[in-house]
Amino acid sequence: MNTYTIYTDGACTNNGSPFAQAGWGAVLTNPQGDTLEIAGPVPEGQPQTNSRAELMAVAEALEQCKQPAPIILHTDNDYIAKALQGWLASWKAKGWKKSDKKPPEHLDLWQRVDQLLQGKEVTAHWVEAHSGVLGNERADALAKLGATGKTLRKRTKRPTEAA
Repeated sequence: MNTYTIYTDGACTNNGSPFAQAGWGAVLTNPQGDTLEIAGPVPEGQPQTNSRAELMAVAEALEQCKQPAPIILHTDNDYIAKALQGWLASWKAKGWKKSDKKPPEHLDLWQRVDQLLQGKEVTAHWVEAHSGVLGNERADALAKLGATGKTLRKRTKRPTEAA
């Protein structure tokens, strides 16, 4: 294995209401085969929406990729996948404006993601939500944990083969 593999997801209870609570989750496997699971809430004072949580998961996961290695990022958010596949570069080239001349929602996070992408080779893939894709299902569970206000950072070393 010589790549990072990442699954990200966001969750939000009461999405769209004043009582919304959003959280993010990600599962990363590094080039050595070790796994890191991370989760957390969208901070107070920030919009508590599912879309912000989804994007925050991407940013938090990319921040963990310190080794120079290609990154394969899986998301069940088609908008994020398409943005990472080309829209983001276009928005940036147009002064952070979409085709409708408006900035993308959560511009601060898009700019953070853009910074994190610098010098990295990232390929984004869309996966269908709740379709049994193990990494996506785990990222979903982590995002739901984050939406309850909890944080998690759990490393699992790759099992070594018996000599």
